[in-house]
Amino acid sequence: MSNAFSDNIRQMQTLDLQLLQSFYGDLTDEELKEVLQRFYQEAKLYHQRLLKAIAMQNVMEVIRLSHSLKSMAAITGAEQYSTLCMWIERMMRSDELDDLMELSLYLSPLWQQLELSIQAKLGPEALA
Repeated sequence: MSNAFSDNIRQMQTLDLQLLQSFYGDLTDEELKEVLQRFYQEAKLYHQRLLKAIAMQNVMEVIRLSHSLKSMAAITGAEQYSTLCMWIERMMRSDELDDLMELSLYLSPLWQQLELSIQAKLGPEALA
């Protein structure tokens, strides 16, 4: 499981601003920063709730949160994180809890990489 996932995400960017631009159209630098900041603020809360739902093995909540995060991350260009959430959602819908626990080990590292990428675009003070 983890090899297939690792191979899949290795080919993706942490944050692809071209994907974001293709979804939103031409954005000014200020608009781009606003979109990234809004995404970060919202997704951070969902990410924390997802970690808690996984720890509690709350299947329905994991499905709901991973589905929402998958979509939010995809339109923002967070390919790796979106893909991870897609895999988590699939695992939960297939009732594969063992694979879920393995995939959940990627959540925090990928989130941290995404935070660093967003911070690089916005500046350190923007995520405080």
